[in-house]
Amino acid sequence: MIGSPAAAGAVLAPHDSEVAFRAWLRRFVTDAAELAAFDAGEIDAVMDRDSVCAHLLPEARSTLPGANGLALRALDALPDEICVVDASGLVVLANKAWRIAGAAHARAGLDVRAGENFFEACRDAPDGERTHADAVATGLRSVLAGRGQSLRFRYACPSPRGQHVFTLTVVAIADQDPVNALLTREWASEYAHAETSRRRAPGKPGRVAAATRAGEANRLLAALPAKDFARLESGLEPVTITYGEVLCEPGERMRHVYFPGDCVVSLLTLAEGHRAIEVGLVGREGMIGARLALGVTRSSVRALVQGTGTAMRMSSARFLRELRRSQTLQRVLLRFTDSLMLQISQTAVCNRFHVLDARLARWLLMTAERMRSKTFHLTHGFIAEMLGVRREGVTVAAIELQRRGIIRYRRGDITILDLQGLESACCPCHQRLRLTDSEGP
Repeated sequence: MIGSPAAAGAVLAPHDSEVAFRAWLRRFVTDAAELAAFDAGEIDAVMDRDSVCAHLLPEARSTLPGANGLALRALDALPDEICVVDASGLVVLANKAWRIAGAAHARAGLDVRAGENFFEACRDAPDGERTHADAVATGLRSVLAGRGQSLRFRYACPSPRGQHVFTLTVVAIADQDPVNALLTREWASEYAHAETSRRRAPGKPGRVAAATRAGEANRLLAALPAKDFARLESGLEPVTITYGEVLCEPGERMRHVYFPGDCVVSLLTLAEGHRAIEVGLVGREGMIGARLALGVTRSSVRALVQGTGTAMRMSSARFLRELRRSQTLQRVLLRFTDSLMLQISQTAVCNRFHVLDARLARWLLMTAERMRSKTFHLTHGFIAEMLGVRREGVTVAAIELQRRGIIRYRRGDITILDLQGLESACCPCHQRLRLTDSEGP
Protein backbone atom coordinates (compact mmCIF):
# COMPACT_ATOMS: atom_id res chain seq x y z
CA MET A 1 0.00 0.00 0.00
CA ILE A 2 1.29 3.45 -0.90
CA GLY A 3 -0.23 6.55 0.59
CA SER A 4 0.09 9.41 2.98
CA PRO A 5 -0.03 9.01 6.78
CA ALA A 6 -3.66 10.09 6.61
CA ALA A 7 -4.52 7.21 4.28
CA ALA A 8 -6.54 4.29 5.59
CA GLY A 9 -4.34 1.88 7.54
CA ALA A 10 -1.32 4.21 7.54
CA VAL A 11 0.53 5.41 10.60
CA LEU A 12 -0.04 9.12 11.23
CA ALA A 13 3.01 11.37 11.37
CA PRO A 14 3.45 13.00 14.77
CA HIS A 15 4.04 16.46 13.32
CA ASP A 16 2.13 18.56 10.82
CA SER A 17 4.92 20.61 9.28
CA GLU A 18 6.58 19.39 6.12
CA VAL A 19 10.06 19.62 7.64
CA ALA A 20 9.07 17.57 10.67
CA PHE A 21 7.22 15.11 8.45
CA ARG A 22 10.32 14.53 6.30
CA ALA A 23 12.43 14.08 9.44
CA TRP A 24 9.91 11.57 10.72
CA LEU A 25 10.04 9.64 7.42
CA ARG A 26 13.83 9.69 7.37
CA ARG A 27 14.06 7.40 10.37
CA PHE A 28 12.53 4.56 8.32
CA VAL A 29 15.42 4.73 5.82
CA THR A 30 18.24 2.43 6.95
CA ASP A 31 20.18 1.59 3.78
CA ALA A 32 23.05 4.03 3.10
CA ALA A 33 22.32 4.30 -0.63
CA GLU A 34 18.63 4.90 -0.05
CA LEU A 35 19.42 7.47 2.65
CA ALA A 36 21.64 9.38 0.21
CA ALA A 37 18.86 9.26 -2.40
CA PHE A 38 16.31 10.44 0.20
CA ASP A 39 18.47 13.44 1.15
CA ALA A 40 19.00 14.23 -2.56
CA GLY A 41 15.22 14.34 -3.11
CA GLU A 42 15.23 11.31 -5.41
CA ILE A 43 12.81 9.11 -3.42
CA ASP A 44 9.04 9.50 -3.74
CA ALA A 45 7.95 7.13 -0.96
CA VAL A 46 9.35 5.49 2.19
CA MET A 47 8.31 2.08 3.53
CA ASP A 48 7.48 1.58 7.20
CA ARG A 49 8.20 -2.12 7.54
CA ASP A 50 6.47 -2.37 10.92
CA SER A 51 3.10 -1.25 9.59
CA VAL A 52 3.79 -2.56 6.05
CA CYS A 53 2.80 0.82 4.63
CA ALA A 54 4.59 3.20 2.29
CA HIS A 55 4.30 6.94 2.95
CA LEU A 56 4.43 9.39 0.05
CA LEU A 57 6.60 12.48 0.39
CA PRO A 58 4.78 15.82 -0.07
CA GLU A 59 6.15 16.25 -3.60
CA ALA A 60 4.83 12.87 -4.68
CA ARG A 61 1.43 13.44 -3.08
CA SER A 62 0.96 16.51 -5.26
CA THR A 63 0.96 14.30 -8.35
CA LEU A 64 -1.59 11.74 -7.11
CA PRO A 65 -4.56 10.94 -9.39
CA GLY A 66 -7.86 12.67 -8.81
CA ALA A 67 -8.61 16.28 -9.49
CA ASN A 68 -5.03 16.87 -10.60
CA GLY A 69 -5.24 13.88 -12.95
CA LEU A 70 -8.41 15.25 -14.56
CA ALA A 71 -6.83 18.69 -14.94
CA LEU A 72 -3.69 17.17 -16.45
CA ARG A 73 -5.71 15.25 -19.05
CA ALA A 74 -7.41 18.49 -20.02
CA LEU A 75 -4.09 20.35 -20.27
CA ASP A 76 -2.53 17.49 -22.23
CA ALA A 77 -5.05 18.12 -24.99
CA LEU A 78 -3.77 21.67 -25.48
CA PRO A 79 -0.94 22.44 -27.93
CA ASP A 80 0.53 25.14 -25.65
CA GLU A 81 3.31 24.30 -23.17
CA ILE A 82 1.76 24.76 -19.72
CA CYS A 83 2.63 24.02 -16.10
CA VAL A 84 1.03 25.02 -12.79
CA VAL A 85 2.91 25.85 -9.57
CA ASP A 86 1.51 26.29 -6.09
CA ALA A 87 2.23 29.04 -3.57
CA SER A 88 5.52 27.40 -2.52
CA GLY A 89 6.77 27.03 -6.09
CA LEU A 90 6.05 23.29 -6.23
CA VAL A 91 5.03 22.14 -9.72
CA VAL A 92 1.56 20.62 -9.44
CA LEU A 93 0.98 19.88 -13.15
CA ALA A 94 3.05 19.94 -16.36
CA ASN A 95 1.21 19.10 -19.56
CA LYS A 96 2.31 16.85 -22.42
CA ALA A 97 3.46 19.70 -24.71
CA TRP A 98 5.64 21.08 -21.89
CA ARG A 99 7.19 17.67 -21.20
CA ILE A 100 7.86 16.86 -24.87
CA ALA A 101 9.47 20.24 -25.54
CA GLY A 102 11.56 19.89 -22.39
CA ALA A 103 12.87 16.50 -23.49
CA ALA A 104 13.66 17.88 -26.95
CA HIS A 105 15.84 20.57 -25.36
CA ALA A 106 17.46 18.15 -22.85
CA ARG A 107 15.56 19.99 -20.06
CA ALA A 108 17.38 23.26 -20.71
CA GLY A 109 15.86 26.52 -19.47
CA LEU A 110 14.00 25.88 -16.18
CA ASP A 111 12.27 22.76 -17.50
CA VAL A 112 10.59 21.60 -14.29
CA ARG A 113 8.32 18.58 -13.88
CA ALA A 114 5.54 17.64 -11.48
CA GLY A 115 6.90 17.26 -7.96
CA GLU A 116 9.90 19.53 -8.55
CA ASN A 117 10.24 23.08 -7.18
CA PHE A 118 10.44 25.98 -9.60
CA PHE A 119 12.43 28.20 -7.24
CA GLU A 120 15.00 25.46 -6.76
CA ALA A 121 15.32 25.19 -10.55
CA CYS A 122 15.95 28.94 -10.74
CA ARG A 123 18.53 28.69 -7.98
CA ASP A 124 20.34 25.80 -9.72
CA ALA A 125 20.33 27.43 -13.17
CA PRO A 126 23.76 27.54 -14.91
CA ASP A 127 25.84 30.71 -14.57
CA GLY A 128 25.01 31.75 -18.14
CA GLU A 129 21.31 31.83 -17.27
CA ARG A 130 21.66 33.40 -13.82
CA THR A 131 20.29 36.87 -14.72
CA HIS A 132 17.23 35.41 -16.47
CA ALA A 133 16.59 32.84 -13.71
CA ASP A 134 16.79 35.43 -10.91
CA ALA A 135 14.36 37.72 -12.74
CA VAL A 136 11.88 34.87 -13.26
CA ALA A 137 12.10 33.81 -9.59
CA THR A 138 11.51 37.36 -8.39
CA GLY A 139 8.57 37.84 -10.74
CA LEU A 140 6.96 34.52 -9.82
CA ARG A 141 7.20 35.33 -6.11
CA SER A 142 5.48 38.64 -6.81
CA VAL A 143 2.60 36.95 -8.65
CA LEU A 144 2.21 34.25 -5.99
CA ALA A 145 2.15 36.95 -3.28
CA GLY A 146 -0.75 38.67 -5.05
CA ARG A 147 1.25 41.74 -6.11
CA GLY A 148 0.57 41.20 -9.81
CA GLN A 149 -1.70 39.30 -12.18
CA SER A 150 0.68 38.44 -15.03
CA LEU A 151 4.29 38.88 -16.15
CA ARG A 152 6.28 37.98 -19.26
CA PHE A 153 9.96 37.10 -19.42
CA ARG A 154 12.40 36.56 -22.26
CA TYR A 155 14.74 33.70 -21.41
CA ALA A 156 17.85 32.61 -23.37
CA CYS A 157 19.50 29.26 -22.71
CA PRO A 158 21.88 26.82 -24.40
CA SER A 159 20.74 23.33 -25.35
CA PRO A 160 22.26 20.47 -27.37
CA ARG A 161 20.65 22.06 -30.43
CA GLY A 162 22.28 25.46 -29.92
CA GLN A 163 21.24 28.73 -28.28
CA HIS A 164 17.48 29.00 -27.83
CA VAL A 165 15.13 31.72 -26.63
CA PHE A 166 11.67 31.34 -25.18
CA THR A 167 9.05 33.62 -23.67
CA LEU A 168 7.72 32.58 -20.26
CA THR A 169 4.34 33.99 -19.25
CA VAL A 170 3.29 33.82 -15.57
CA VAL A 171 -0.40 34.33 -14.77
CA ALA A 172 -2.00 34.25 -11.31
CA ILE A 173 -4.87 31.81 -10.70
CA ALA A 174 -6.67 34.22 -8.43
CA ASP A 175 -9.88 32.36 -7.59
CA GLN A 176 -8.26 30.49 -4.72
CA ASP A 177 -6.20 31.13 -1.61
CA PRO A 178 -3.28 30.71 -1.57
CA VAL A 179 -2.65 31.89 -5.11
CA ASN A 180 -1.33 29.42 -7.70
CA ALA A 181 0.34 30.41 -10.95
CA LEU A 182 -0.06 29.22 -14.54
CA LEU A 183 3.14 29.24 -16.62
CA THR A 184 3.21 29.03 -20.43
CA ARG A 185 6.33 28.75 -22.58
CA GLU A 186 6.88 29.70 -26.25
CA TRP A 187 10.16 28.82 -27.95
CA ALA A 188 10.90 31.73 -30.27
CA SER A 189 13.82 30.00 -31.97
CA GLU A 190 11.72 26.90 -32.68
CA TYR A 191 9.02 28.96 -34.38
CA ALA A 192 11.64 30.79 -36.41
CA HIS A 193 13.15 27.48 -37.51
CA ALA A 194 9.73 26.09 -38.44
CA GLU A 195 8.90 29.19 -40.46
CA THR A 196 12.22 28.98 -42.33
CA SER A 197 11.57 25.29 -43.08
CA ARG A 198 8.11 26.07 -44.49
CA ARG A 199 9.51 28.72 -46.83
CA ARG A 200 12.28 26.43 -48.05
CA ALA A 201 11.24 24.04 -50.82
CA PRO A 202 12.43 20.41 -50.58
CA GLY A 203 15.67 19.74 -52.39
CA LYS A 204 16.80 23.36 -52.41
CA PRO A 205 20.36 24.34 -51.41
CA GLY A 206 19.41 24.77 -47.73
CA ARG A 207 18.79 21.06 -47.33
CA VAL A 208 21.92 20.13 -49.26
CA ALA A 209 23.98 22.49 -47.11
CA ALA A 210 22.53 20.89 -43.98
CA ALA A 211 23.38 17.45 -45.32
CA THR A 212 26.92 18.58 -46.02
CA ARG A 213 27.38 19.96 -42.51
CA ALA A 214 25.98 16.77 -40.95
CA GLY A 215 28.19 14.70 -43.24
CA GLU A 216 31.18 16.49 -41.78
CA ALA A 217 29.90 15.84 -38.23
CA ASN A 218 29.42 12.11 -38.78
CA ARG A 219 32.76 10.34 -39.07
CA LEU A 220 31.44 7.50 -41.21
CA LEU A 221 30.11 9.91 -43.84
CA ALA A 222 33.18 12.12 -43.55
CA ALA A 223 35.38 9.12 -44.39
CA LEU A 224 33.77 8.78 -47.82
CA PRO A 225 35.44 10.29 -50.91
CA ALA A 226 33.70 13.39 -52.23
CA LYS A 227 32.14 11.60 -55.20
CA ASP A 228 30.64 8.86 -53.00
CA PHE A 229 29.23 11.36 -50.52
CA ALA A 230 27.82 13.46 -53.37
CA ARG A 231 25.73 10.47 -54.51
CA LEU A 232 24.39 10.00 -50.98
CA GLU A 233 23.74 13.67 -50.32
CA SER A 234 20.45 14.05 -52.15
CA GLY A 235 18.97 11.15 -50.18
CA LEU A 236 20.04 12.43 -46.78
CA GLU A 237 17.48 14.24 -44.63
CA PRO A 238 18.57 16.28 -41.58
CA VAL A 239 16.47 15.38 -38.53
CA THR A 240 16.47 16.07 -34.82
CA ILE A 241 16.06 12.99 -32.64
CA THR A 242 15.14 13.46 -28.99
CA TYR A 243 15.97 11.83 -25.67
CA GLY A 244 13.78 8.76 -25.12
CA GLU A 245 12.77 8.37 -28.78
CA VAL A 246 12.82 4.78 -30.13
CA LEU A 247 14.19 4.52 -33.69
CA CYS A 248 13.50 0.80 -34.12
CA GLU A 249 12.43 -2.27 -32.15
CA PRO A 250 13.70 -5.88 -32.29
CA GLY A 251 12.13 -7.77 -35.18
CA GLU A 252 10.96 -4.62 -36.96
CA ARG A 253 11.92 -3.96 -40.55
CA MET A 254 14.46 -1.12 -40.68
CA ARG A 255 12.80 1.54 -42.83
CA HIS A 256 15.52 4.14 -42.28
CA VAL A 257 19.18 4.36 -41.40
CA TYR A 258 20.55 7.16 -39.21
CA PHE A 259 23.97 8.82 -39.18
CA PRO A 260 24.28 10.62 -35.79
CA GLY A 261 25.99 13.99 -35.58
CA ASP A 262 25.85 15.29 -32.01
CA CYS A 263 23.36 12.75 -30.61
CA VAL A 264 23.85 9.36 -28.97
CA VAL A 265 21.80 6.18 -29.47
CA SER A 266 21.80 3.15 -27.14
CA LEU A 267 21.41 -0.34 -28.57
CA LEU A 268 19.39 -2.47 -26.14
CA THR A 269 18.82 -6.20 -26.00
CA LEU A 270 15.48 -7.20 -24.50
CA ALA A 271 14.94 -10.00 -22.01
CA GLU A 272 11.63 -11.50 -20.91
CA GLY A 273 9.77 -9.21 -23.28
CA HIS A 274 10.25 -5.93 -21.38
CA ARG A 275 13.53 -5.78 -19.45
CA ALA A 276 16.47 -4.39 -21.38
CA ILE A 277 20.22 -3.88 -21.06
CA GLU A 278 22.51 -1.79 -23.19
CA VAL A 279 24.92 -3.74 -25.40
CA GLY A 280 26.20 -0.91 -27.59
CA LEU A 281 26.43 2.85 -27.91
CA VAL A 282 26.48 4.66 -31.27
CA GLY A 283 27.25 8.30 -31.94
CA ARG A 284 29.06 10.34 -34.57
CA GLU A 285 31.46 7.47 -35.32
CA GLY A 286 28.83 5.29 -37.00
CA MET A 287 25.24 4.64 -37.99
CA ILE A 288 22.02 2.96 -36.90
CA GLY A 289 21.06 0.19 -39.29
CA ALA A 290 24.49 -1.28 -40.04
CA ARG A 291 23.01 -4.80 -40.25
CA LEU A 292 21.79 -3.89 -43.72
CA ALA A 293 25.39 -4.29 -44.90
CA LEU A 294 25.17 -7.94 -43.81
CA GLY A 295 22.01 -8.53 -45.83
CA VAL A 296 19.71 -8.39 -42.77
CA THR A 297 16.68 -6.11 -43.07
CA ARG A 298 15.20 -6.48 -39.56
CA SER A 299 16.60 -4.99 -36.38
CA SER A 300 17.92 -7.27 -33.63
CA VAL A 301 17.95 -4.53 -30.96
CA ARG A 302 15.98 -1.57 -29.70
CA ALA A 303 17.62 1.70 -30.77
CA LEU A 304 16.84 4.24 -28.00
CA VAL A 305 17.96 7.86 -28.22
CA GLN A 306 20.07 8.62 -25.15
CA GLY A 307 21.17 12.16 -26.05
CA THR A 308 19.12 14.68 -28.02
CA GLY A 309 20.78 16.03 -31.15
CA THR A 310 20.93 16.02 -34.93
CA ALA A 311 21.37 13.15 -37.38
CA MET A 312 21.07 12.42 -41.08
CA ARG A 313 18.33 9.99 -42.10
CA MET A 314 18.00 7.99 -45.31
CA SER A 315 15.49 5.39 -46.43
CA SER A 316 16.82 1.86 -46.20
CA ALA A 317 15.89 1.19 -49.84
CA ARG A 318 17.96 4.16 -51.04
CA PHE A 319 20.85 3.23 -48.75
CA LEU A 320 20.94 -0.35 -50.10
CA ARG A 321 21.06 0.96 -53.66
CA GLU A 322 23.99 3.23 -52.83
CA LEU A 323 25.69 0.44 -50.90
CA ARG A 324 25.63 -1.81 -53.97
CA ARG A 325 27.11 0.98 -56.09
CA SER A 326 29.99 2.00 -53.85
CA GLN A 327 32.77 -0.36 -52.74
CA THR A 328 34.20 2.45 -50.60
CA LEU A 329 30.92 2.75 -48.68
CA GLN A 330 30.94 -1.03 -48.20
CA ARG A 331 34.47 -0.97 -46.74
CA VAL A 332 33.73 1.97 -44.43
CA LEU A 333 30.52 0.39 -43.20
CA LEU A 334 32.09 -3.03 -42.60
CA ARG A 335 34.92 -1.38 -40.67
CA PHE A 336 32.37 0.34 -38.42
CA THR A 337 30.42 -2.91 -38.01
CA ASP A 338 33.62 -4.62 -36.86
CA SER A 339 34.29 -1.89 -34.29
CA LEU A 340 30.68 -2.13 -33.06
CA MET A 341 31.04 -5.90 -32.60
CA LEU A 342 34.20 -5.24 -30.57
CA GLN A 343 32.29 -2.76 -28.40
CA ILE A 344 29.45 -5.24 -27.83
CA SER A 345 31.82 -8.05 -26.82
CA GLN A 346 33.90 -5.74 -24.60
CA THR A 347 30.74 -4.43 -22.93
CA ALA A 348 29.71 -8.00 -22.11
CA VAL A 349 33.09 -8.61 -20.46
CA CYS A 350 32.89 -5.30 -18.60
CA ASN A 351 29.40 -5.99 -17.25
CA ARG A 352 30.55 -9.37 -15.94
CA PHE A 353 33.93 -8.59 -14.35
CA HIS A 354 34.21 -4.89 -13.47
CA VAL A 355 32.76 -3.00 -10.50
CA LEU A 356 29.88 -0.58 -10.99
CA ASP A 357 31.89 2.59 -10.19
CA ALA A 358 34.36 1.85 -13.00
CA ARG A 359 31.60 0.85 -15.43
CA LEU A 360 29.71 4.07 -14.74
CA ALA A 361 32.85 6.14 -15.33
CA ARG A 362 33.48 4.33 -18.64
CA TRP A 363 29.89 4.82 -19.75
CA LEU A 364 29.93 8.56 -18.96
CA LEU A 365 33.17 8.97 -20.91
CA MET A 366 31.78 7.12 -23.93
CA THR A 367 28.67 9.32 -23.87
CA ALA A 368 30.71 12.53 -23.54
CA GLU A 369 33.01 11.56 -26.42
CA ARG A 370 30.11 10.91 -28.77
CA MET A 371 28.19 14.06 -27.84
CA ARG A 372 31.37 16.18 -27.72
CA SER A 373 30.07 17.73 -24.53
CA LYS A 374 30.85 17.55 -20.82
CA THR A 375 27.21 18.20 -19.91
CA PHE A 376 24.24 16.00 -20.75
CA HIS A 377 20.90 14.94 -19.28
CA LEU A 378 20.67 11.42 -17.81
CA THR A 379 18.60 10.26 -14.86
CA HIS A 380 19.85 7.64 -12.39
CA GLY A 381 16.97 5.40 -13.44
CA PHE A 382 17.94 5.60 -17.11
CA ILE A 383 21.61 4.86 -16.34
CA ALA A 384 20.62 1.91 -14.16
CA GLU A 385 18.55 0.44 -16.98
CA MET A 386 21.41 0.85 -19.46
CA LEU A 387 23.94 -0.80 -17.13
CA GLY A 388 21.55 -3.51 -15.97
CA VAL A 389 21.86 -2.67 -12.26
CA ARG A 390 19.66 -1.36 -9.43
CA ARG A 391 19.04 2.37 -9.32
CA GLU A 392 20.38 2.55 -5.78
CA GLY A 393 23.75 1.25 -6.98
CA VAL A 394 24.01 4.02 -9.59
CA THR A 395 23.09 6.59 -6.92
CA VAL A 396 25.92 5.42 -4.65
CA ALA A 397 28.44 5.38 -7.53
CA ALA A 398 27.39 8.85 -8.71
CA ILE A 399 27.58 10.27 -5.18
CA GLU A 400 31.13 8.94 -4.86
CA LEU A 401 32.15 10.60 -8.16
CA GLN A 402 30.58 13.84 -6.92
CA ARG A 403 32.37 13.58 -3.57
CA ARG A 404 35.68 13.30 -5.42
CA GLY A 405 34.86 16.40 -7.50
CA ILE A 406 34.79 14.44 -10.77
CA ILE A 407 31.17 15.14 -11.78
CA ARG A 408 28.25 17.35 -10.74
CA TYR A 409 24.69 15.98 -10.82
CA ARG A 410 21.63 18.25 -10.60
CA ARG A 411 18.05 17.37 -11.57
CA GLY A 412 19.26 14.80 -14.10
CA ASP A 413 21.94 17.08 -15.60
CA ILE A 414 25.43 15.56 -15.39
CA THR A 415 28.50 17.75 -15.82
CA ILE A 416 32.01 16.29 -16.00
CA LEU A 417 34.24 18.54 -13.89
CA ASP A 418 37.48 16.52 -14.00
CA LEU A 419 37.96 14.61 -17.26
CA GLN A 420 41.30 13.11 -16.24
CA GLY A 421 39.84 12.06 -12.90
CA LEU A 422 36.98 10.32 -14.67
CA GLU A 423 39.43 8.52 -16.96
CA SER A 424 41.38 7.34 -13.92
CA ALA A 425 38.18 6.08 -12.29
CA CYS A 426 37.03 3.98 -15.25
CA CYS A 427 37.97 0.41 -16.12
CA PRO A 428 40.57 -0.55 -18.78
CA CYS A 429 37.76 -1.23 -21.28
CA HIS A 430 37.57 2.47 -22.09
CA GLN A 431 41.03 2.49 -23.68
CA ARG A 432 39.87 -0.16 -26.14
CA LEU A 433 36.56 1.54 -26.91
CA ARG A 434 37.37 5.25 -26.85
CA LEU A 435 36.99 7.51 -29.88
CA THR A 436 40.57 8.49 -30.72
CA ASP A 437 40.38 11.93 -32.28
CA SER A 438 41.02 15.50 -31.15
CA GLU A 439 37.35 16.49 -30.92
CA GLY A 440 36.61 14.96 -27.54
CA PRO A 441 34.50 16.56 -24.81
